Order: sequence, then C-alpha cells, then structure tokens
Amino acid sequence: MTLPINPYYPRSFTVLVLVAMGVLILPLASGLIRTVHLLQSSIETQRQFTRDSLTITRDIRQIVDGVSQWQRAAGQYHLLLDAELAASVRDSYSDLHSRLIGLNQLLPTPMPRAALQAVMTQSANLNHRLKPGHFLDSKAFNALKPDFDALHAEAQSLQTRGDHFVHAQLRVLEEEMQATRQRLILLTVALIPLTLLLAGVFSWMINRPIRQLKDAIQQLARGDLSALPRISGPQDIVALRQEIEWLRQRLGEIEEQKAQFLRHVSHELKTPLASLREGVGLLAERLTGPMTERQQTIVQIMDHSSRELQQRIEDLIRYSGMVREVSTPPLAPLLLSNVFDTVVTRHRLAIETRSITIDAQWDAPTVYADQDRMETVLDNLLSNAIKFSPVNGCILIRSKSSADTYCLQICDQGPGITATDRDRIFDAFVQGVTQPESAVSGSGLGLSIVREAMRSMGGTVTVIDLPSWSVCLNLEWRIPPPIFHEHDHAINP
Repeated sequence: MTLPINPYYPRSFTVLVLVAMGVLILPLASGLIRTVHLLQSSIETQRQFTRDSLTITRDIRQIVDGVSQWQRAAGQYHLLLDAELAASVRDSYSDLHSRLIGLNQLLPTPMPRAALQAVMTQSANLNHRLKPGHFLDSKAFNALKPDFDALHAEAQSLQTRGDHFVHAQLRVLEEEMQATRQRLILLTVALIPLTLLLAGVFSWMINRPIRQLKDAIQQLARGDLSALPRISGPQDIVALRQEIEWLRQRLGEIEEQKAQFLRHVSHELKTPLASLREGVGLLAERLTGPMTERQQTIVQIMDHSSRELQQRIEDLIRYSGMVREVSTPPLAPLLLSNVFDTVVTRHRLAIETRSITIDAQWDAPTVYADQDRMETVLDNLLSNAIKFSPVNGCILIRSKSSADTYCLQICDQGPGITATDRDRIFDAFVQGVTQPESAVSGSGLGLSIVREAMRSMGGTVTVIDLPSWSVCLNLEWRIPPPIFHEHDHAINP
C-alpha cells in the first residue's frame, strides 16, 4: 500500500527532529558569529586607541622636553663659545623637528594640529635666528629668551590640546562601545522571539502527528471502532497509523466474531432453556399429576435456577451490546420516582421477605436519561443493595443537583466494599470478596452493565463514602445533558 506523502513533512520523523534542531541552531549560531565579530571589532578599536593615545602623549611630552633641551644646548654653545657644542645644538633641533613631523601624521583633527604647526613654525624661526655655526654674545642670546618662552608656551598649549584630543577620542570610543552594546542587545532581543517562534512551529509539527496518534489510540481504548482520523506527518508516523488502522479492523472483526458467538450461544441456550422453563411450569401447575412436598421443593429449585440462568444470559447479551454501541441514545427528561417504582415492583417480594425499608429522597426528581437504560441501571443497583442488605435493613435512594451536575445515590447497610475491590468492582466478571452466605453467586456483570449504561448516557458511576452507610454508589450527569432531542416526550407519566 502506497502511503500518502505530505509535502510539509520529511519522510522520517528523525529527519524532522534533526531539521528542527538545525533550524533552531541557525539563528543562534548567526547571532553568536555576529556577536564575536562586533566584540572583535571593538577590541581592535580599543587596541588602536590605546596605541595612538600612548604615542601622542609620549611624543608631546618629548617635544616639551626637547624644547627645553634645545634651549639648554643653545645656551651652552653661545655662552661658552665652545664649537664642539654646535653638534649638540643641531642634534637637539633635528630631534625636535623629526618628532614634530611624526606627531603631525598622528593628529587627525585640526585643533591639536594647528597648535603643532605653531610650534613647528616658531621653532623654525628661532633656529634661523640662532644662526647655527656662529656665536652670539650674551646680550643677543638673552634677547631670544622671550622667543624661547613663547615656544615653551606653545609646547604646553600643544600638550593641553593633545590631552583634550585623547579625552575626546576616549569619549568617541565609549560612544562606540555603547552603540555596540545596544546592537548586541537588539540582536539578542530579535533572536529570542525568532527562536521561540521557530521552536513553536517545529514543536507543533512534531507534536501534531503524535497527538493524532494518541487520539486514535484513545478512540480504540474507548471501544469506538469507527474510521480513524487522517494523520499528517512523516511517512514513518503515517505508516504507524496504518498499523493502528489494521489493529482497528482486526478488533472490529474480533468484536463481530464475539457478537456472533454470543448470538449463537444465546440462541442455543435459550431454546433448551425455554423447553426447560415450559416443563418446569407444567410440573409446577401439576398438570402431570399430584406431587409430594419434596417434589414441589425440587420443582421450585429448578424454576429458580432456570430464572437465574435466563438472567445470566440476558446480562451477558446486554453487556456485550452496550460495549459495542458507540452512539449515545436519545435522552429525555424522566421522572425518577416513576422509573424507580417500576423497578421496585419487580423486587417487591425480596424486599418484603427481608423486611427492608426503602428511604427515597427525591430532591431533584427529574433527570435526562434513556428510560430503558435507566431502568437497567436502577434494577441492577437495587438488586445488589437488596442482596447485600441485612434483614430489617434500610436502603437510601437520594437525588440532588448542583449548578452543573445531577447526582443519584443508592446506599445500603451491607458488609461494604474492600479497598482492593474498589479499583476493579466495575470490571466485567469481577465479584467482590465479601459475599452474603445465603445469596446465589452472580455473574459479575451487574455493575459493569451499570457503568456502560451510564457511560452511554454521558454519565459516570463511582463508589463514595457516606457516613452511616457501608456502601454508597454515586451516579452523576452533567447539566445540561450532552444530547437531547426536542421531539422526545417531556416527562414520562
């Protein structure tokens, strides 16, 4: 069988998970790469700023020191009239001039560069007036002192403006770092919803076929053998759905075989049972002649046993039909007191024989239910209550309603249900550990039939604890009823 291919899903569930992981990692990886790039750029900018700042600060200080050194060398040369000191004067100026030229290449802004040009111009003019190679007398040299003072002032001004330039560059660097930080924050803020969106999309794509499989399995668990819903997903998940579909068909075949078996068995049992009942009836009516007291006792035992056998067969057929039926029967408002009176009439003899008192409290007398199934429920529960109640005991029948639920409670004073039996008392063919000694063993289907009948009417049955009562079964429906046909009769008379 060729499986349908969904273009939105890969062929394998494993591939889908791997693709989801890859797509989720992609924006995170790109964000990480972008973050590393921004951080690397910021580190490089900081490194360049540190290198340039140190160079500019060092060169400016050396220029300030160089002006003082040049002035001292010139003073020694002209005042001592020592020709050997001429090389020292030329070297001091040459070193100062080279530092000024080198610093000029590092200063990108006009303000410190203008101060640098002023130092360069004034130092060149002062060097020209010093007349290297010729001696100046003390008066002529001292006349240059104001020019050296002005040069010192320009050098100090250059140092101040250089410091301002470094601080300005530091502020620019801080602004760039702040901008980088904001870009990283925006990148993170953008990646979080994108990643969550992608995670949500792939989570939906992964969970959808799993949820559909879960619904299909739960449908089978409810006993609903109708067609399974279509599953959209990877091919291996669709193939698993095909296996569940095969299981559904197989269960349908088994259910049909079971139903057919029950029909055949019931037919095969009912035919000889009818003959047996007819023969016992003839004996009981003494149509074959008079009987002794012992023979009458034997006939009564046979009649009772045949009725018990008929009840077992009817319970088995009724339970099988309720389990197989998926649709909810039409529900209509019923007057519980009327339905209960009908059921009590069937058990009147057993009630009077055991002197049992029925305490019926109809606080909410009307309930939405199917009459036949409601009679079945009450018949089984009342039969159990009578069976387990002691002589001169009491059975409580109480109905009540709340904002959205309707409850019916049936309680007796029997031996109770053990904690172990509570978990499985509604299972088919299960009988409680505590059984009355005088009672005939039942089939274990009574409470199972009650549960299936309540489930078909949209209700539940549970065991609850109620003070002064040993056993209390609680029937509960939701209000309004899940299904109600307006053409149904209003309230049964």
